[in-house]
Amino acid sequence: MDPKPIVEIAIWHDISTALRFLWAYWFVIIGFAFNMLIAHAIIPSLVASGQLSPRVARLRPLFYLGALGILAVALLSLLLSMLQIGAIGRFWDRWWI
Repeated sequence: MDPKPIVEIAIWHDISTALRFLWAYWFVIIGFAFNMLIAHAIIPSLVASGQLSPRVARLRPLFYLGALGILAVALLSLLLSMLQIGAIGRFWDRWWI
C-alpha cells in the first residue's frame, strides 16, 4: 500500500509542473470571480443606487469579456495540470485505496 520512493528526476519534474498549473488555476479562478463580481453585482448595484453614473454601466461588457478570457486560461491551466498528473501512476500503483 505504500508508494515506491520517487527516485527519478523526471517524475519530480512532472509533479512540480502539475502543482504549478494547479496553483496557476487557483489564482486565475480568483481573477475570474473578481471580474464576474464587478460586472454582475457591483456595477449594477452602484448604478441603481445612484453612486455611479449610468455611463459606467457601459463597462460591464468589458468585464464580462475579460472574465471569459480568464476562464479560458483557467480551463487551459486545469487541462495542462491533468495531463501532468499521470506521473503519479509511475510511483503510486493504486489510484483508489
